[in-house]
Amino acid sequence: MEYQEIISRRQEILSKPVRPVPADRLEKERTLFTERNRKSLEIFERAKGLIPGGVEHNLSQSKPFPLAMDRGKGYRMWDVDGNEYIDYLMSGAPIILGHAFTPLDEKIIEIIRDKGPATGLTSEYELLAAEEIIRHMPSVEMVRFLQSGTEADMAAIRIARAFTGKQKIIKIGGSYHGWSDQMVYALHIPGTGPLNSKGITSESYAHIVDVPPNDFDALEKAFEDNKDKGGVAGAIVEPIGGESGTHPVHPDWNRRMRELCDAYGSLLIFDEVVTGFRLDMGGAQKYLGIMPDLTVLGKIIAHGYPSAGAVAGRKDVMAVCHGGLGEKIYIGGTLAANPISTAACYHALKLMEEHDAVGKATRYADRLTNALNDLFSTRPDLGFFVYNYGPIMHYVTTSFFSLDLSAPEAFMEILTRKQVADDYQIVTMAHGICSLAGTRMYSCMQHDDEALNKTLSVWEYLLSLIPKDA
Repeated sequence: MEYQEIISRRQEILSKPVRPVPADRLEKERTLFTERNRKSLEIFERAKGLIPGGVEHNLSQSKPFPLAMDRGKGYRMWDVDGNEYIDYLMSGAPIILGHAFTPLDEKIIEIIRDKGPATGLTSEYELLAAEEIIRHMPSVEMVRFLQSGTEADMAAIRIARAFTGKQKIIKIGGSYHGWSDQMVYALHIPGTGPLNSKGITSESYAHIVDVPPNDFDALEKAFEDNKDKGGVAGAIVEPIGGESGTHPVHPDWNRRMRELCDAYGSLLIFDEVVTGFRLDMGGAQKYLGIMPDLTVLGKIIAHGYPSAGAVAGRKDVMAVCHGGLGEKIYIGGTLAANPISTAACYHALKLMEEHDAVGKATRYADRLTNALNDLFSTRPDLGFFVYNYGPIMHYVTTSFFSLDLSAPEAFMEILTRKQVADDYQIVTMAHGICSLAGTRMYSCMQHDDEALNKTLSVWEYLLSLIPKDA
């Protein structure tokens, strides 16, 4: 689906009243959810006394309560009550070979058994993993491993400032680049500014320049206005748009960003935590044909194994990470580049290539996107639709991410539409479909016809709960 059609269809949904599941029908679904998940509820009740809020995972659905999972295999997951789910969360995108992929797990088990988890010193797997990333990513010449995407984003910003000698960082509204102080600004929805800034000093944002997505005039103005105010060190972007394409980019956006970075002596930073090795083995940079100066990588490089992140780029740029006292930037992390994570990276990338994981996951996502759009076309009164960037799918039902914050009662409208989307997710979860935040789905290479048919049947059931226009 092309950019302009996505924008038009989102606005069409916003032009209509939100369409909730009627209260009596929703209550039955909530009851079903609770009856199916009694052990999860017990765990949640215990967790509330031990963990703030009772849940630690950003990706966990929380209404009416979070589910506790027991295991995953292939494209399926099972919760502690024994319920089975078609999984489209995929641990937030890193799983593309499938859960518990035996050839990968056996390699990691062998390392743990024969070598132990870490020594705190160099392992040959660091080199092997770096070589694999460099081989696939066209702009990358050197790699520095870290422990998460958040850390990698922090390092990329520090590298950009050290290399250019400039201060300002351009961030696009609605994008997510981890939870460090500087980056918790205009999260999720453009224009929200410091809405999530409790506990963060206002000074943390002193050199962050917020630009609305796809606003070419504002983008150019940001570079020009700051050239004598410390200058723009770098522009950090999700190359398919904020929140992994929830806010899709105009076809010319990344190219214009590249041109402006070149014109003003700034670095272009691609946050490829989701797109790297999922959209293409060469990342969004290869897929789009636009080369960044720095690339941020995260969880997928260890295929779900922990302590996974990296910042990568040109040799001259990455050179600021080494040198004498006062010459290099400071980066740390006791468990960064540990043998388990780097071995997982090396073997996972080899297996992804060997099995054409991206190609298979993409072909399934294309099929599911088309099939869901065909199903949604039977309910034109709702306007639901799906679009995908390879194996990254977005389904739009209430379009709460798309609201203009300058509109009257915008925040109340967002909350109302978000609640309805959450209620839709209660229904799909109660019937065995797990997705992300009621808006997003990730496929893996093992999703098959059975998964597709089950997904369609659950969505058909959800549609049947929403009354048609009179």
